[in-house]
Amino acid sequence: MKKLIFVLFVILGTSVFAQETEGDSFQKKAVKLIELTSGQQFEIISEPIVKQIPEESREDFKKDLNESLNGLYVKLAEIYREEFTEAEIDEILAFYDTSVGKKMVATTPKVMQKAMTVGQQWGMELQSIMAKYMQ
Repeated sequence: MKKLIFVLFVILGTSVFAQETEGDSFQKKAVKLIELTSGQQFEIISEPIVKQIPEESREDFKKDLNESLNGLYVKLAEIYREEFTEAEIDEILAFYDTSVGKKMVATTPKVMQKAMTVGQQWGMELQSIMAKYMQ
């Protein structure tokens, strides 16, 4: 009987450990993907916020901000877990490890800034279209 309990304990313990390891693996991969695809965007978004902090406190603020971002990435990784399998995350990461994927990561901030300008111009055009129908 003791042997049976021991065997069950080992099997269940190994199963739980494997699930935790798989979860940690998935989370690390998902966080890496988020950092690759969104990390620079978060940096761009946070620049004006950092500039509002007095200069003598900025470095400490940046440390706290980065810790906060790490927590955000972990929460976002859970969303990725709901939508993707670990194998799919592996494939996406493999793409970002190609030369085209690396170029995409490197140029995305520039593309986003240009897209914001185009979006603002479109918004101004849309206002005039809206005004035509609101009279």
